[in-house]
Amino acid sequence: MKYGLIGVVMPLILDKVTYNYLTSDGVDVTKEFKRRVKAEYKAMVKRTPGLAKDNSLAKNLYIGCYLLAFPKAHPGIVTEERFEGMIKAMCDEMVKRGKEDDSAISEKSKKEREEAAIKSQTSSYEMDWVSTFKRGEDGTSYEFTYTKCGLCELGRREGCFHLIKYLCKTDYISYDMGGAKLVREHTIANGDEFCDFHVYKK
Repeated sequence: MKYGLIGVVMPLILDKVTYNYLTSDGVDVTKEFKRRVKAEYKAMVKRTPGLAKDNSLAKNLYIGCYLLAFPKAHPGIVTEERFEGMIKAMCDEMVKRGKEDDSAISEKSKKEREEAAIKSQTSSYEMDWVSTFKRGEDGTSYEFTYTKCGLCELGRREGCFHLIKYLCKTDYISYDMGGAKLVREHTIANGDEFCDFHVYKK
């Protein structure tokens, strides 16, 4: 992927919450610590195959690269337990800063999911998500199923697949803030063959 604007912006958005958490958990966050994380993040972004320019999920790969850079740069310090705590701190911050709306159950959101699912079936991008989409009979709910996940592919490439399951937790926060309830029984990150998203109006 190109480092570009989104590559620059991601640390500006996430640095405060991640480093505050690590500091509170007893990590000595020095300039050298940060330098190594940033260097790993940049390198990971550049070695990760990109997605189409209009793919809204591309930002998720940048977030994944940013977060995985911590255990990659400091494997003895950012343990799996600390990584999980870092994700929890990020989720707490999402709730604190976010404002609830109905974006997750809007017609716009449904159309975007539907169109993305159709495009994904013929996508030639290595890191792309592949999905199917179905509207609910009640007119508000819908479901979509991923048979391929870009973040899981990233985790496999970087030898960090076991950490991807923690990133999945952010989905529940996002849908809740968007006025929806997410029900999910399977995830690729947990070893299943697919991720099933069942979305209902709260």
